[in-house]
Amino acid sequence: METLESLTHFDTKFLNTLRDLVLKPGIVIKNYNSNKRAHYVPPIRMYVFTTFIFLLIVSFLFNHTIEENNETFRKQIMVVKTNGINLYSKTEIDSLTFTKLRHVKNLTNSEINTILKSSNIKTDWFNTRIVNSFIKLQTGDLKISELYKKFVKYASYSFFMFMPFFALILKLFYFRKEYYYSEFLIFSIFYHIFIFGLMGILLLIERLFNINFVYLLIPFFILIFVYLGISLKNVFEGSWPKTIFKTFILSFVYVLCLFCLFIFLILGSMI
Repeated sequence: METLESLTHFDTKFLNTLRDLVLKPGIVIKNYNSNKRAHYVPPIRMYVFTTFIFLLIVSFLFNHTIEENNETFRKQIMVVKTNGINLYSKTEIDSLTFTKLRHVKNLTNSEINTILKSSNIKTDWFNTRIVNSFIKLQTGDLKISELYKKFVKYASYSFFMFMPFFALILKLFYFRKEYYYSEFLIFSIFYHIFIFGLMGILLLIERLFNINFVYLLIPFFILIFVYLGISLKNVFEGSWPKTIFKTFILSFVYVLCLFCLFIFLILGSMI
């Protein structure tokens, strides 16, 4: 009986949180920071639940597709065998050297360094590992599905660490307001709960209606930034001109951070 009561209590809190989070941007944050928390699910618990559902959706939609396309992807990157490869910091590998690298069994990073140096090709710690992953993708020793799993794993860790960073940015923007850092952190967590929830819905729409996800990115960014602006207005109660200005700057900074994070995740999955 107690278990049933606790589950019902959680369901009510969850529905209250979801309703206010979606329909009243910033109100959950404002109420939670004002100690009006009885009707809401704690932000960390809500974040864990939301990301869990999001990762389930991603796994359900993409795991099977990626496994099917492993061989197709491997054939597509075989073109590097004839064209060579160019990486940043002037690591330019000609097709002959690249073919030589491909024929080494159980290729190690030290062997790549040795072969490249013998051919007077510059490399560094990072480029050597990128080359190694690229060769293993071609030979089939590394599958795109493995890179995908690493990407998702690193992404979940990175976004969890990104939330405190975004909270710090918010605090810098509102340094004149007498708010604790923890209150900005609550804002950041609930904001990212909304983002993950929206992204999960858009991924389902993409698959159900066969829409290219690129076309959904524009409404996605419009929605999250409009939501950000309304939330800032409702929580910090600034004037609309100042709120709109801060929203534009914060949105630009956020996109820039997301871009850098995305590049980091791709490269991190390759090494």
